[in-house]
Amino acid sequence: MADDVKHPSGNINLGILFGGTAALIWGAWPVITALGVHASLSPYQLVLLRIFVSATILLPWVFRGKNSLRDWARIGLLSLVAGAPYSYIASSGFNYTSATHGGVIIPGTIMLTSLFASHFFLGDRLNRYRTTGAICIILGLLLLAAGAGGGEEAGSSLVGDLMFFTAGVMWASYTMLLRVWPVDPVVVTARVAFASLFWILLAQPFMPSIDFSNVPTGMLVLQLVWQGVISSVLAIILFNKGVAIMGAAHASVLNAMIPVVSTVLAFIVLSEVPTGLEQAGLISILVGIAVAMFLKPKPAVEPEPATQEA
Repeated sequence: MADDVKHPSGNINLGILFGGTAALIWGAWPVITALGVHASLSPYQLVLLRIFVSATILLPWVFRGKNSLRDWARIGLLSLVAGAPYSYIASSGFNYTSATHGGVIIPGTIMLTSLFASHFFLGDRLNRYRTTGAICIILGLLLLAAGAGGGEEAGSSLVGDLMFFTAGVMWASYTMLLRVWPVDPVVVTARVAFASLFWILLAQPFMPSIDFSNVPTGMLVLQLVWQGVISSVLAIILFNKGVAIMGAAHASVLNAMIPVVSTVLAFIVLSEVPTGLEQAGLISILVGIAVAMFLKPKPAVEPEPATQEA
């Protein structure tokens, strides 16, 4: 369905509800994950909860569709950039810096990477608004890094920021690869979760013993449901339904909510108050995302052909 097709208002409202709920869930993910890290859950434990639960729920969809060696080789690469390794790197960042940084740097980096990758590899050229948005995002990332404080605290925060930046590049790579290798969204999500079990087994010998006994039961249940069900399965289904109703262009606008939700929730739930430079960086990234997503140059108006008077 073309994005410029007019949809009944009831369907549009339903699409906004689906897509907006997914954006809210993903916006809350950094805060929920930070709560888990603060409660002594390691990044590897969070990945285990996320992958084992989601892989179990989505198992019926794993072998639907094509199952050639080439298809599964592609899934192996997709699982590297969007499965367990991505989740581990993103979750590890909260050991070093704030949820606010994670909630803004990851989507900001995804947008930045996607803009440049589309320009150089997919022929989707940067216009003046996308270029302006990219500059704002880069400036915001630098301001966030500079505003984290001084000394050892700044060094620790920079490590976390680099992890979030890496995670953003990985997820952007995933979305770009899906544009080249289109697959049913539910099937690819199921297969990425299933293939991630391989990365978990590969990393197991290098990880400390898995012990959930020191984690409060309530927090463990929260992380299990949020990581494995709500953010990994429910949000994807809701977003896909939103895209089906509104079209990809309209639904993608809702992604701009994610860093806003993360910033507000980090302030309310975790009492994270950004420094002056960090606030400037957050605003710069939000402005950059908004400019790159919402503003488009007016199409060139072709001159009307000259007419001869009788």
